Amino acid sequence: MNTLKNIFGMILVLVAAFLISSCSKNDDEPLPQQEILGYQDILGFYEANGVQKQDFEVDATTGGSITGKDGTKVIFPPNSLVDSDGNLINGIVDVSIREIFTASQMILSNKPTNAVNFSDENTFLLSEGETEVVVTQNGNSLDIAPGTFYQVQVPSTGGEDNDMLPFTGTVTNDGSIVWNATADIGIGNGSSGIAYNAAPSSYIYDVFDTGWSNCDKFYAYPGAKTTNYINLTNSPNAAETAVYLVFKENNLPAVVKIFNAGTPIIQSYTDSLPVGLAVTYVAITIENNQQYLAIKNVIISEEEELSFTFEPKTTQEILDVLALLD
Repeated sequence: MNTLKNIFGMILVLVAAFLISSCSKNDDEPLPQQEILGYQDILGFYEANGVQKQDFEVDATTGGSITGKDGTKVIFPPNSLVDSDGNLINGIVDVSIREIFTASQMILSNKPTNAVNFSDENTFLLSEGETEVVVTQNGNSLDIAPGTFYQVQVPSTGGEDNDMLPFTGTVTNDGSIVWNATADIGIGNGSSGIAYNAAPSSYIYDVFDTGWSNCDKFYAYPGAKTTNYINLTNSPNAAETAVYLVFKENNLPAVVKIFNAGTPIIQSYTDSLPVGLAVTYVAITIENNQQYLAIKNVIISEEEELSFTFEPKTTQEILDVLALLD
């Protein structure tokens, strides 16, 4: 009997100690809660974390200029805007811009430097700045009047470079972008449509339509080029995985998106990646309200297949890691 009493007493003591410990832990050390995302797919990730628009007003009749927080200047001449029917617009119009300069901004906004060259070959660019310009009046989209243009001036990081060109961007089905040059040095009247200002160091170029424009140059590499393959078998959600290749030259970022066809193995543009170039691969995906990130530093090898190790990350952790690429 005494033995049973002792055992029963010990059980009571252990239960009481467990309850006290639990209460103390709940009071002093609350369990961490999973981040609640406002989106469930990679497009939602871009919308929430990408560069946001900045809003301004301009008098369409007199023209004017606006300057973004990162130094992009957009200059409208007088009487340069028309509605969808071609009618000249007067009075105040609303202008929104987005300005992208860094590798992290390009990834978070899904606006890489993938491009098509003058031979219709897939390639990529080194960027001095991507700019989106949208103009509306009373909620209706406006266009640039035929025969006119506005100008974009962007701060320069790399300094004067005669290979710089203006580009226009075509948004793809997944919200990414591909760039096409709007002028070439030595073509037509010999003008590239872009000029360099020494003080302050900046480029200014002509833009003939609203939307995305870019001050870039084609990446030139004299050596061998190859194709890389990405095996997404380890991804928590291969269909929702975005993969980017990142590097810098002369302080200018190049961010190349490896387009995802929804299959476990995807590939870069054929024979487009410079063999021997040191790059960083970044892969981001979302599954069941959890974000995952993979980072891999590699030297590009011929016909290589790469796989990644994905780790769960909060939004802030992803932002912090990507900022290190700038």
